[in-house]
Amino acid sequence: MVVIAVTGGKGGTGKTLVAVNLSVLLAENEKTLLVDLDADNPCVPSLLNVELSKMGEVRSFRPVINTDKCTLCGECAKTCPAHALILIPNKLLFIETLCEGCAACLYICKEGAISEGLRVSGWLLRGGRGKLGVLVAEARVGERKTDEVAEEALRKSVELAENYDWVVLDTPAGTGRIIKRAVDSSDVVLLVTEPTKLGVYDLKKTYKLVEGKTALVVVSKYGVKGGAYEELREFLREKALTSVCIPYDVRVVKSSAEGRPIVEAYPKSPPAKALGRLADLVRNLR
Repeated sequence: MVVIAVTGGKGGTGKTLVAVNLSVLLAENEKTLLVDLDADNPCVPSLLNVELSKMGEVRSFRPVINTDKCTLCGECAKTCPAHALILIPNKLLFIETLCEGCAACLYICKEGAISEGLRVSGWLLRGGRGKLGVLVAEARVGERKTDEVAEEALRKSVELAENYDWVVLDTPAGTGRIIKRAVDSSDVVLLVTEPTKLGVYDLKKTYKLVEGKTALVVVSKYGVKGGAYEELREFLREKALTSVCIPYDVRVVKSSAEGRPIVEAYPKSPPAKALGRLADLVRNLR
């Protein structure tokens, strides 16, 4: 079993496009699990037409306040880092949407007026087709603890991994905690970027997370005018990184709007052929 993390600092570069189409190609011959870790905005369901069902809830701490014991001392409100507890005259307010679930209030309360409660912060969804399995992290709207929802999906993927030949982790944008954990748990990392100044800047930043790992660079939207192509080529040469370029093509947008992977919707298009080359490179890394 091989774990592949698809990542890249900048949003909108095409990480989910790469993860979905690569998974579809790998699943043609071997069992593949595609995991969407972008709990804030899971896009795998919109790019891959599969039925998903809830397989479990992700729960986090919420304070339960006993008003009979509460002396309105205000220590919990002072301690709360997210200002989810507010002391007003004659009342302690709890704003659930601000709560980060740290439980500091539970431990600071000397009167024992706060006890542990649970709230649903998100869900794990599961589905699939043929040899392709799909696991999606989806946070509740307005949820602040989205990383914990994603981490639960990552833990579940480890449990399920023994049943698959490939596990593809589609990470959210950025270089935060969940990206680091996904990269650390992977065997191969695909760094998805675009040929713009910001794209190259984020590629360099994200590369620092993956040094020492087997890594490939995927350049999407290749061919757009005014791109930072020389800076990109120089970085790839400096780090001796193998790259695959996915040409800019309106059919990428069309297939996404249709909810179909481009390797199935337009298999003879240049982007689909480039993704096929990427799949071959990944297979050869095993």
